[in-house]
Amino acid sequence: MSNVAIECTVDGQPYSAEQLDTLRHVRNLHVLHQMKRLGASIELHDNPLSDDEIDFLGAEDAHDINVATTLAYGPEGIRKLFAEPLRTSDRLWKEWNAASAGLPLQQARAEIKVTGVTLEEFRAHVVDFDELQKLVVAANPDHFFFCPQKPGVARAMETFGMYGTPTEVLVASDPDLPAPFDLDEGFQLFLAGHTELADDNTPIDIIAYHQCRPLPDGIHIKLCALFPAKAPKELVEGHRLHLAVEFAATLEMIAAAR
Repeated sequence: MSNVAIECTVDGQPYSAEQLDTLRHVRNLHVLHQMKRLGASIELHDNPLSDDEIDFLGAEDAHDINVATTLAYGPEGIRKLFAEPLRTSDRLWKEWNAASAGLPLQQARAEIKVTGVTLEEFRAHVVDFDELQKLVVAANPDHFFFCPQKPGVARAMETFGMYGTPTEVLVASDPDLPAPFDLDEGFQLFLAGHTELADDNTPIDIIAYHQCRPLPDGIHIKLCALFPAKAPKELVEGHRLHLAVEFAATLEMIAAAR
C-alpha cells in the first residue's frame, strides 16, 4: 500500500475517497453499457456479459473490464466504435463555441491536498505527456486514449463533464497561454493548455489552467478547466467531479508505482 492521503474539495464541499470511488464505479458501468450498445463485447473471464450482468459488477471488476476493453480496442478501434457519437459531439461543440463568442468562459474547479507525493514526482508524470499516457485510461472511466503527437501535444478522447458522448481532441500545453485569471498567492502554474477538435482542427474554448504549491509533506493543487459560455451547465458542473476523480486516481497511481 502507498502511504498517501488525499483531501478533495469540489465547489467548497469536501469529497471523501469513498464518494469518489462510488462515482468512479458508476461511470465505469455507464461506459461499459455505452460500449456494449455500440457493439463491443463486454467480457468477464472471456464470458460475454449481458446488460443486467454488467449492472452486477463490483467496483474493481467494472474498472478492470473497462480499462481492458478500452486498451484492447486501442485508439483506432475506439475511434471506429464511437464514430457516430464523435460526429454528434463535434457538431455540438462547434455550436456551443460559436454561440459563446465574446462571452466569459465558464469555470470548473476542484481542489486537492495530498500528502505522500512530492511536487517533483507529480510534475514528472503529468507535465510529460509520454509519462501521462501511461496513466490516463486508468485514471478516469471517461478517458479513452491519450496519444502524444510531439512534445506538449496529444490526441485524446474523453467525455467532458460526464455529459453526453466522448469528444476526440488535440490538446496542447502552452505556458504562454493568456492567463484567464490571476494565480493564487504562493501558487505556481503547472499546466496550461488549449484544445482543438481532432477531426478538422477547429479551435474550441476548452482550456486547462492548473496551479499548485508545495507543502512540507505534499502538494496543494487547484484544478481549473474552462468551457464556452453556452456549454451546458451540467457539463461544466460535472467536469468538477471529473477533475477530482482523475487527479485523485493519478496521485494514487504515482505513489503506488514507486
